[in-house]
Amino acid sequence: MKRSVLDTILIVDDLRTNRMVMKKALENENYHFIEAGNGREAIELAIEHQPDVIIMDGLMPEMDGFEAVKTLRTLETFKRTPILMISSLSDEASKLKAIKAGVNDFITKPFEKMELILRCRSYMDIAQINSRYVLSTKNPHTKMPNQVALRQTLLARASGTIVLMRIDHFRSVDAFYGEAYARMLEKEFVKYLTAYFQSLDMMVLCYHTAPGEFVVLFDDFKRDMGHIDLHEFCKMLHEHIQSYEIELDKFSYDVSATLCFASGSENLYEDASFAMDWVIEQKKTYVIMNEVIEKLKEETKENINKVHMVKKAIEEDRIVPYFQPIYDNGLGEITKYETLVRLVAEDGKIISPFFFLDAAKNGNYYLQITTIMLEKVFTIFKYVDSEVTVNLSYLDMASTMVTEKLFKLLKENPDTAKRVTLELLEDEAIENDTVFEAFIQKVREYGVKIAIDDFGSGYSNFQRIMRISPDFVKIDGSIIKNIATDQKSQVLTSVIHTFSQSLNIKTVAEFVSSEEIFRKIQEIGIDYAQGYFIAEPHDKLVTLQSHPTLFHTNLLEAAPQS
Repeated sequence: MKRSVLDTILIVDDLRTNRMVMKKALENENYHFIEAGNGREAIELAIEHQPDVIIMDGLMPEMDGFEAVKTLRTLETFKRTPILMISSLSDEASKLKAIKAGVNDFITKPFEKMELILRCRSYMDIAQINSRYVLSTKNPHTKMPNQVALRQTLLARASGTIVLMRIDHFRSVDAFYGEAYARMLEKEFVKYLTAYFQSLDMMVLCYHTAPGEFVVLFDDFKRDMGHIDLHEFCKMLHEHIQSYEIELDKFSYDVSATLCFASGSENLYEDASFAMDWVIEQKKTYVIMNEVIEKLKEETKENINKVHMVKKAIEEDRIVPYFQPIYDNGLGEITKYETLVRLVAEDGKIISPFFFLDAAKNGNYYLQITTIMLEKVFTIFKYVDSEVTVNLSYLDMASTMVTEKLFKLLKENPDTAKRVTLELLEDEAIENDTVFEAFIQKVREYGVKIAIDDFGSGYSNFQRIMRISPDFVKIDGSIIKNIATDQKSQVLTSVIHTFSQSLNIKTVAEFVSSEEIFRKIQEIGIDYAQGYFIAEPHDKLVTLQSHPTLFHTNLLEAAPQS
């Protein structure tokens, strides 16, 4: 194994002549030498210089080699350091005493030069392996034990209690201020953690497990803090961290962190990380892992099963379009259909996207489902004269796979393209993104119409409506479903309709589930109606005239007469 010229040997012997002889024997090995005259001096120099190998004499004044080795082995840094004892003592009792103290090997005085060289080479190789191990168990920036060390410690314990902490917005600090500041923040946070738990007189071990992430392992939490409710403890710790201000060179940083208190699990760190991801997603400040982990695991298992279900449905061509009629209030007839995705289960049951679409996103099948739906819609509407609407999310618009498929279909089917309306979801992710408007501009080149779906929900933007001038605005179902009884819903619907009408934009009311709602939207002047009062989604394209039994029996009476 190739060695570095910086490999260091600490030679400990009370006789300077003996030290010189050993150095002379090893002079061609490119070692760096440190010398000590007794055991006490050896300990001080070892702590200061961290030698790779130690050659220790047995009998010395002040502190002999046996005691020095025993002391060094109590220090974490020297638990793996190779120590050779070179001594004139060769009796069995002395060797057993040295082994008990922690010596790795012996060289008898007077020594053979080649034996000394070969032993040092061998143990220097071991030292380098140990060095790599130590580096693998420490964070290179804070020098704290890392995730590997934590796992090993937890593996050796029957049970454990930890607090996992992640500095909020740590990646932003790294990106905005640079890596040097991020490292400074971590080092200062380590000092804070150490000082805080010392102030509580608690026995803890601290680990730096990931960038901006730390774990505090308690020696005995019940003994130290058993009198405090866990939620109170987490609140107290969170508030204390939040009150801490770190000075980073030329500016101050107000620290905050998200916490996960965890205990008793066989996979403690993994389960705590799982719960931590959840609490961050929920935008909370802390979580008691034991209160949520079983539910989270069950949800994950269910999601995995759903992903498998989606994958198999795609492979077996069981992703199908359903069509919900859209009623033209002015003409008094169905003039278009909205395409809705459905999954046919293995037993033939029809499954709503509510039960599988999120799982499809988690399993990276969502975009594939969109392309399947596009292909099937364009195939069907080659032979159907009606207009059709297709839902697209921001994910779809930003996907090269989806947009290439869509533009190919539009180009190959110009007659169908003119009857297609793309319903685009009013989504928070669209804010300040040119992808949305660039997409609209391009699809309009094919004669495609644009509808804004769920307008009036949380992220609706009247300014965007004026900017992109869609052909249709679909008023969110949460507004329409209460319109028959709620004055505010009526006012908001009227405002949206009046606003849209002034821009020559047609309005569509979703969730029209009763005759009362149907009459109210007609009274306001909404252009189109869609919902279970009109018809449920169906796998066959139907018309009011040919399949009246599929529609609410009151619709004929409620519809305006021509």
